[in-house]
Amino acid sequence: MSSTRILDKNYRIIEIVWDQKAKPEDFHRITREIEQLAKQLNGAFDVIVDMRNVKAFMPESQAELVVHQKDVMGFGMQRAAVIVDGAITKMQLKRSAKQAEHHTETHWNSYEEALNFLKSNPLDTYNEVPDYHYSR
Repeated sequence: MSSTRILDKNYRIIEIVWDQKAKPEDFHRITREIEQLAKQLNGAFDVIVDMRNVKAFMPESQAELVVHQKDVMGFGMQRAAVIVDGAITKMQLKRSAKQAEHHTETHWNSYEEALNFLKSNPLDTYNEVPDYHYSR
């Protein structure tokens, strides 16, 4: 089952773990949960996305990924460090990031590399984020 949580409050990092069989309703649930987590962080935050178990999203979920990315950016996401193995998944992510106009997504081979990237380049300043609400 897909999940999300605050991984590191000091570095303002939210973790998302996507399940191979993520359905549109999973994207809706995770997006609503991130909206609440973002409020707890009071502003800008980074996201580490664990997609090691995802080989490809189901067709009905691909459009939801674009909406999800737009919403999460609206909540204050600054960067996404994505751990991904599969070539098809990387292609889907690049396409959805382009459609969502998300330009700060990086891809990593290991969880440790992705987390080290976010922590070694922390968000320097507190960024006030406009009041944005999930609309579904």
